[in-house]
Amino acid sequence: MNNKPIRYVGNPGFHDGFIRSVSQTDDKVLVSLAGPTGKRYAVRLDGVSTVESHSPQGMMLYALSEQDIDVESLRCYDFINWHLDQKEERKSKSHLRIVASGFTVTKSD
Repeated sequence: MNNKPIRYVGNPGFHDGFIRSVSQTDDKVLVSLAGPTGKRYAVRLDGVSTVESHSPQGMMLYALSEQDIDVESLRCYDFINWHLDQKEERKSKSHLRIVASGFTVTKSD
C-alpha cells in the first residue's frame, strides 16, 4: 500500500473541464482537455510505464493528482472523475490513470 501524499497538479483552468481525447505514441501520452470556460489544454506525459483507462473521452474532470510511487522517478497521475462521488445510479465508471516520469501542460488552440 502506498502512503505517499497526493498532490493536485496542473493548470487550475482545466479543473471542472472535460477530457476530449487521449492518444499514446511510444512512451508518451497526450491528453486534450477543454476547461469549463472553453479554453483548451494539452497534458503531455513522458516516460509512460502504464495506462489504465475506461472511456475517458467526455469525462468531467475534478482534478489532476500526482503521487510518488515506490519505483524511482515514476509518479502516478490520476485524472479524477468528477462523478465518482455521485449517487450510485449516476456514477460514472470513466477513469484515467497514468504512471509516468513527468508531465507538462500547455494551452492549445
